[in-house]
Amino acid sequence: MVNIISEVSKEKIFDLLNHEQRIDDRSFTEYRDIRIETDYIGKAEGSSMISIGGTTVVAGVKAQVGTPFSNSPDKGIIITNTELLAIASRQFEYGPPNKFAVEISRVVDRAIREAPLIDLEKLCIIEDSKVWKLHIDIYILDFDGNLMDAACLAAVSALLTTKIPSVKFVNDELSIDNEHLTRLPIKNKSVLCTIVKINDQLIVDPVYVEETLMDASISIGFREDGTLCAMQKCGLDLMSVKEVMQSMNIAFNKSQELFSILDDIKQ
Repeated sequence: MVNIISEVSKEKIFDLLNHEQRIDDRSFTEYRDIRIETDYIGKAEGSSMISIGGTTVVAGVKAQVGTPFSNSPDKGIIITNTELLAIASRQFEYGPPNKFAVEISRVVDRAIREAPLIDLEKLCIIEDSKVWKLHIDIYILDFDGNLMDAACLAAVSALLTTKIPSVKFVNDELSIDNEHLTRLPIKNKSVLCTIVKINDQLIVDPVYVEETLMDASISIGFREDGTLCAMQKCGLDLMSVKEVMQSMNIAFNKSQELFSILDDIKQ
């Protein structure tokens, strides 16, 4: 993506940051308004739409019976995919997923898998033969910064509301009972909180224009018990050990706010 911002805007943002202010009057550690609507897609097993300020993301979960991976014959499968829809931003283009979309998928997948959010062993139907495969599709509908946090919240809230068909055997043959649905075996909730470094200042939930000026960013995933489950640094600039530790402390505190939002979701 090509980031273009005028020198006047740059200087204004830098000057505000030097005076501990931001262009939208938020504090350095304040999120924009967060809204979540679950069961957004009627045909999906689980779905949600989330907005963080002007960023809007939809996530849907589709379940199907498949063959397990050879290195985990007794575990279900999670596949995460992200699409940056061209209508979401002038910076996005039509075509296959770019590096940024692939990075979002990998980091969100890691936060979900390493929590672990789902007990994958309980998604095994017949070891070495049949397991549930969950496709998590994330679509960026409107972009104004901080896609990592929004994409993770959307994916997790979609999984928390996902229901899959019951499975039974009739005359030794596998039968899918679409009339009786069960919720996923949830083990640990997880969230991502991204901290952006601009001119040696650390801020939470950057808007797009702030992201264009960032020196580096770090997305940190937490389980509900406060332990780490994922971390990803972006940008070319270095972050000192002190800055990383400060970022972790900020992210930990903000993760508690995100978990309180997830707690309000009816499962």
